[in-house]
Amino acid sequence: MPNHSLIYVIVILNAACQAMLIWRLKFDTRSKLKYCCLAVAVPLLIAIIMRLLVAVGVIHAQLSEQAALERAVTSLASMLLIAGPFMVTIAAFVFRRRQRIVEALQHQ
Repeated sequence: MPNHSLIYVIVILNAACQAMLIWRLKFDTRSKLKYCCLAVAVPLLIAIIMRLLVAVGVIHAQLSEQAALERAVTSLASMLLIAGPFMVTIAAFVFRRRQRIVEALQHQ
């Protein structure tokens, strides 16, 4: 299996794992779906945008041919592919914690 295919498999498995973690939170179904979709959509959008940039010719496909700015964009996109679902999961945890605090204050 080529390396670029393995990278996509890793990204998909990471997004699926984060979606499962989000699904286990005690949210209403609407919030669960919102955060699960975000966890999957972030890396999907990043991958599509990078593929479009390469296809249009804005960024070279080979890392050795890339200029400094292209390399920085590629590095940022690579970080977001992996960190994007983690950030969504953290946002879901923070949202749930805030929701608990608001509920506790309303019951007082």
